[in-house]
Amino acid sequence: MKPNNPRRSVGRARTRRAIAIAAVAAAGVALAACTPANGAPGGGGDSKTFTIYWNAGHAYKEYKKVIDDFGAEHDLKINWQKYQWPDLTTKLVADFRSGNVPDLVEEQSAGTGVQYGVQGNVMALNDYIKQDGKKMGFPSDFQEAAVTARQYEGKTYSIPLHLTANGLLFYNKDLLREAGYDTPPTTWDEFLDVAKKTTKGDVYGFAVNSDYSYGDPWYVQQGVTYSDASKGEFMQPEAAAEKSLQFLQDLVYKEKVSPVPVATTDYSGPQKLFSAGRAAMFVSGPWDILPVTEGSGDIKWGIAPPLTGSKQAATLAGGGLMIPKKAKHADLAWELIQKLTDVKVELAVTKDTGMTMPRKSWAKDPQIASDDLLSAVAKSLSVVVQPDPALAATGKLNQVSDLYKTAYQEIVIQDKPVADALATFRNQAKAAIK
Repeated sequence: MKPNNPRRSVGRARTRRAIAIAAVAAAGVALAACTPANGAPGGGGDSKTFTIYWNAGHAYKEYKKVIDDFGAEHDLKINWQKYQWPDLTTKLVADFRSGNVPDLVEEQSAGTGVQYGVQGNVMALNDYIKQDGKKMGFPSDFQEAAVTARQYEGKTYSIPLHLTANGLLFYNKDLLREAGYDTPPTTWDEFLDVAKKTTKGDVYGFAVNSDYSYGDPWYVQQGVTYSDASKGEFMQPEAAAEKSLQFLQDLVYKEKVSPVPVATTDYSGPQKLFSAGRAAMFVSGPWDILPVTEGSGDIKWGIAPPLTGSKQAATLAGGGLMIPKKAKHADLAWELIQKLTDVKVELAVTKDTGMTMPRKSWAKDPQIASDDLLSAVAKSLSVVVQPDPALAATGKLNQVSDLYKTAYQEIVIQDKPVADALATFRNQAKAAIK
């Protein structure tokens, strides 16, 4: 993408690219196959070895500096192993079984720590938080949803490291301006009006995604709770859930402002239509900034905060840091968590990579507030809705997700009755967690 303002600073342009690159990694986009950085066999080690498991896409130079300095300070041999998420999960589960675990682990998502914690494999951090929470600004300086999503039955199992959101509105400035709009829509009614007026010829006003997770921002904007596993409830209130999914279905089949989504494992269809100039808007997260930047040619585009239905909301993403229960250096791991999540480190990582962060003070910093893309993401972080930690605690999160995927695709791809698809999902999901 060419900057709209030719006098835009080089630093701002680099920030745009950096946030895009980091966001792709944050979304879990497949990386090249990777083995542990040092070829080490696993966790544990002697008393002077400190072992860390990390996502390969997040091994940023600022984190390396913090970790290297930490190792030197404590005269430790740092064994920093870097994996793709699936490989990290496989390795960690095997380590839990053997009892030979690392000292610190980057958590893939908020539910990961809760799931492992309830199973007895990850430490509850309450005592550490009681000791150092006020000093490190936890939880007061962290976005609430990023904190509570990592808590279950009064225990906190991980500390947020990164925070991003699904629900940003990508929009084509020229197409909106041609239709008479100088600013992007902010409400569902405004959005529908813009989508209708920008649908012309082979150009659609919007592109609905076939990936079920991209429907999440729409139902949370109607105040719908995906799950309350403690009560065996899903997609409640029912009327609001039906309204949100009916709205998406109608965009395709009634209003005809979106093409029919294609059933695929590739979530990039809407972004590709947008970059080709064939869709005026689509909803996604920061991970799509890079593809839009690199693939949209001369298109002038922008990002707006999440829309408002009955409320303004987005869905939460981003990992954290957790300590295995049998870690040999738990106290040192907690000390390193504090260093890695310091706001100065957060800002340095963002400056270098564009990764977005969970601290409230990060979002308010001038470095963030003065950047158009980062500020849009920051505004979204304040309205993210947490996932249900009780569902993660059941160990059936993936199974329930597969059931919802079927319901969502029946609605937006197959045009099946919304109420029927959701009713089937509720019954199946309730049975799955019993």
